[in-house]
Amino acid sequence: MQIRLFHKTNSRSQRIVWLLEELQLDYELIFCDSAALNPPLQQADHPHRLGKFPTLQIHHNPSLEVITLAETAAIADYLSYLCNDLAISKLTAPEVMQYYYWKNFTEATFMPDLALKQIFAAIVSKTPLPVRFVSRLFKLGFDRGYLNQSLKQHMQMIEDQLQSHAYITGDQFSLADILLWFPLQACTACNTEFKAFVHIQRYLLQLQSRPAFQRACKTGHWSTGIFESYWASANS
Repeated sequence: MQIRLFHKTNSRSQRIVWLLEELQLDYELIFCDSAALNPPLQQADHPHRLGKFPTLQIHHNPSLEVITLAETAAIADYLSYLCNDLAISKLTAPEVMQYYYWKNFTEATFMPDLALKQIFAAIVSKTPLPVRFVSRLFKLGFDRGYLNQSLKQHMQMIEDQLQSHAYITGDQFSLADILLWFPLQACTACNTEFKAFVHIQRYLLQLQSRPAFQRACKTGHWSTGIFESYWASANS
């Protein structure tokens, strides 16, 4: 099985680099940080060809056509299925329910709210300077009226879950932890007050101490400083 991952540094695709390391799979990493490197991804055999990151290509054997997958959650589920690892087969019955909830909460609820932070920050930065105060006021109103409170609720709910569990589903490390790591890091960078959540901080340190995580950071050219600066700017 040959695997190619189209990757953008300090993006959500870092989670797939980490997953590949956890599964101990051999893979080719293709960095697409430059626009000049996008054409190979645009030509990938995927029905939508949106040029999204991450995108995964898999050759199962020479006689089969290439399988191409986009979307982090879809890639993560498929790799977990192929390897029968980091999925529900290793969880207890109560943990299975938690697994499905937190895995889907991460991508369907938590990440969209964080993405809105960046979208509104981008709108402000691209608004012409003479009228920028208008978009800035709109962003401030949306942050105070919805986003800040919503993110605080998400973080409190995660903190409560981790108060009595080593990992987000229970006592077993799973795919849900890999997916959740990125928005937790981003949310903490957006608002340093969230560092007061001691169980989340313990959890993040525990995840980051995993050998596969550390290998993935090196392989994927992860920069904590650049990442935190990027997300902190979304709260300005």
